[in-house]
Amino acid sequence: MFLAIDHPAIASYDVEGLAEWYCHNLGMQVIATNGQTPPAMVIGYGDSITANGAVIELMPANDPGPRPETFTRFQPGIRHIAFRVDDFDQAYEQLISRGVRFHTEPGQALGGGKTALFRDPEGNELQIVER
Repeated sequence: MFLAIDHPAIASYDVEGLAEWYCHNLGMQVIATNGQTPPAMVIGYGDSITANGAVIELMPANDPGPRPETFTRFQPGIRHIAFRVDDFDQAYEQLISRGVRFHTEPGQALGGGKTALFRDPEGNELQIVER
């Protein structure tokens, strides 16, 4: 009955700007948009929502609340989105060359592999992981 996790959703201050950042820096593409102003979008890997690639929904942030960068590493709730890479060192260096600042040093991933954490321009915590 249950098949998989379909997508995380990020409430964004600037959906179009954040989508552009994810596409440029993490190789994603816009898969769907609702065409509204401001828009909601699905970005991801693959050419459709039903493809086997991972997707993220971006939606306009309409309610007040704390900024994502104020969340501490281990407070309750979802803390990061992990992006699997096939060459950790290359992905790490590419992100640094594009101005991404990591807030953890590369380390061991739970279950094996390499990992490091950084934030997108709106403060959402992201991770690259090679397994």
